[in-house]
Amino acid sequence: MDGLVSSGDRPRILVTNDDGIDAPGLRAMVEVLLSTNLYEVLVCAPDSEKSAVSHSITWRHAVAVKRVDIDGATAYAVSGTPADSASLGISAALFPSIPDLLWVFGPACAYLD
Repeated sequence: MDGLVSSGDRPRILVTNDDGIDAPGLRAMVEVLLSTNLYEVLVCAPDSEKSAVSHSITWRHAVAVKRVDIDGATAYAVSGTPADSASLGISAALFPSIPDLLWVFGPACAYLD
């Protein structure tokens, strides 16, 4: 594993979903990634559940972004769609640099009982 992380820098993983920033599945995935201490975890997800509009983009309205407290991660909630969230997350508009990996947390996984 030592060869995967060079010069003390951890790879940056951006986690997003369509179930929203407060979805238990997203929070659990972030917790697991952080527990490995192998990654810098970034989160940029919709501010609420938006499964029906995952591939849509916000066109006529401004998109608001709010910093969210997730221990150990840098996280933002986006008022737009999941596609808006992913686009903002990889654009370097919110984070100091673009992520090394985009992890889209799977369809309908975040709210399973």
